[in-house]
Amino acid sequence: MPNENVSLAILFADVSGSTRLYETLGDKEALERIERCLSVLSALSRRHHGEIVKTIGDEIMCAFPDASAAFLAARAMQMEMAMQLISGKLPLHIHIGMHYGPAIREENDIFGDAVNIAARLTKIAKAGQIITSLQTADTLPAELRVDMRQLGNAPLRGKREEMDICEIIWQEVGDLTLMQGTAFKAGPCSGCLVLRHSGTSLVINEQKPSAMLGRDKDNDLVVSNTLASRQHAQIEHRGDKFILIDQSTNGTYVFTGDGRKSFVHREEFPLSGTGSISLGHDTEGDATSPLTVLFACE
Repeated sequence: MPNENVSLAILFADVSGSTRLYETLGDKEALERIERCLSVLSALSRRHHGEIVKTIGDEIMCAFPDASAAFLAARAMQMEMAMQLISGKLPLHIHIGMHYGPAIREENDIFGDAVNIAARLTKIAKAGQIITSLQTADTLPAELRVDMRQLGNAPLRGKREEMDICEIIWQEVGDLTLMQGTAFKAGPCSGCLVLRHSGTSLVINEQKPSAMLGRDKDNDLVVSNTLASRQHAQIEHRGDKFILIDQSTNGTYVFTGDGRKSFVHREEFPLSGTGSISLGHDTEGDATSPLTVLFACE
């Protein structure tokens, strides 16, 4: 059969932390759990008009006729895994990368640029994330694009130029937030969030529901730190919560008043109580550091 040049949406869904799974559960149980997960993902792919190209260890590769079908399948996969996690039936997390573009169909396999980019985007995605390219997002209808946010650009292995990437938002199931493989409920915050850095104060509230942090002079709060991205992170007021959204190269460190440290990279994190934020640099919670941004819910 001759090679066929086509345009397809390629989706990779990968089980997160599978190496640790084999170490903690043993080969047999870990393999059974992963196979059950891939079976669930395969069924959801077919339900959204996708074809299973192949299974590679703890990863499944699917092809869809267009980006919309892949978008809906990816979101359904993450929501189903979240429900399986909550119920305790299948406590696993997955990360997904997808891209729409030119591909080559050869017998029972698919090759080409769309495949390579989707695979690279999967490597960028964290547990519970769906990452796609801005190029793919631009092909989606408006009603789907409202559930996405841009993350800036990112280097992809094998590509000379960085690629603009986006995240598909699916995470909120009721009041549950999934982050870094951990399920937790974000505690409520009262009327406003106050940020303080280098003698400057910034208030986020209903009147000013979002703010951008980074080293660029056009940010709402400018942080002169060589490890900070130009537009490093955004903080949004959503209902009674304040959500930090990292979209940087080096990530964001959050230190909370109870002594916990969290590293947030291209994902969301709820801020509550008091603490400090550091853009790209681990300050170990030093409130006196010139790199530290203090926050307080008031």
